[in-house]
Amino acid sequence: MLLFICIALVVFYFLVDWLIHLPKVDGYRNKYVFVTGCDSGFGRDLVIQLDKLGFPVFAGCLTKTGHDYLRSTCSIRLVTLTVDVTDNASIQSAYKTIHTHIPKDGVVWAVVNNAGVTGKLSVSEMCSRKDYIQACEVNLFGPIEVSRVFMPLLRKSKGRLVNMVSVMGRCPTVSGPYSVSKFGMEAFSDVLRREVAPFGVKVVVIEPGFFKTTLFNTEVVAREFQNCYDQSSDEVREAYGKDYVSNSTNVFKGICTTLNEDTDKVIDAYIQAITDKYPKARYLVGFDAKFIYVPLYHLPEWLMDSIIEKWSKLLANIGSKIKPSK
Repeated sequence: MLLFICIALVVFYFLVDWLIHLPKVDGYRNKYVFVTGCDSGFGRDLVIQLDKLGFPVFAGCLTKTGHDYLRSTCSIRLVTLTVDVTDNASIQSAYKTIHTHIPKDGVVWAVVNNAGVTGKLSVSEMCSRKDYIQACEVNLFGPIEVSRVFMPLLRKSKGRLVNMVSVMGRCPTVSGPYSVSKFGMEAFSDVLRREVAPFGVKVVVIEPGFFKTTLFNTEVVAREFQNCYDQSSDEVREAYGKDYVSNSTNVFKGICTTLNEDTDKVIDAYIQAITDKYPKARYLVGFDAKFIYVPLYHLPEWLMDSIIEKWSKLLANIGSKIKPSK
């Protein structure tokens, strides 16, 4: 009897959770969306999908190629802006442009902090203070400033702020700079969500696992491993051994064999966060995020560490068998 009640409660919970997220907001054509990091990857694909749905979009790009591609692909509703999230003046300029561009019957409905970098992936002893700062400038401090500057517009629309984080912000298995920046965004998003809830503003976090994007470039990462190793002290190089670069590269190659190629899942999560009338606080995306990393996070530390260590050795073995592409 008790088992039946528990099963019924679980089924009821998931049913209610599914039903509550069915209602969508309306009036897309008057709801403006600002997205950062739109030159490629998730940002570019999100802008294209939002444009197809009828949203007027401000796309923040860094390169002329990014501007040109989106302008040639999207409708005339799209406005591209040159936005560098590491530059406060650039963020302020984007705010002024968007604020003056919005018509009286329009609102800034969503701001999407999508811009991000992987940063240096070497072990912490081989990463400098500068490496941590560079990763945090893009992944943490930039989004914090974007959120601060655009919050008055979101408060007015009772819209939502959508932050791209990572499941690595909960269960870190990669480098210090990246994980530190993502843990910071998790904390910032949680604090801000509670602070702005009384104003009707929603703060939503996207937590994908490992997806196949341009960030996963084996040749580039291998060179970075070598550079970090070469720049380290003799003591550090001796501690990690002469095979450090090849072993680390093999682990990365192994990770690349596990990447989820269906990046549409991430875009779907973004769209839900923007269009759901009652969005979730977090959208976990990918099999690994839901069924590997989050469960790992809840294990005792000694067990989690042991599993990750064995998993890394398995990945290194897989990666060592992959021949370099010609």
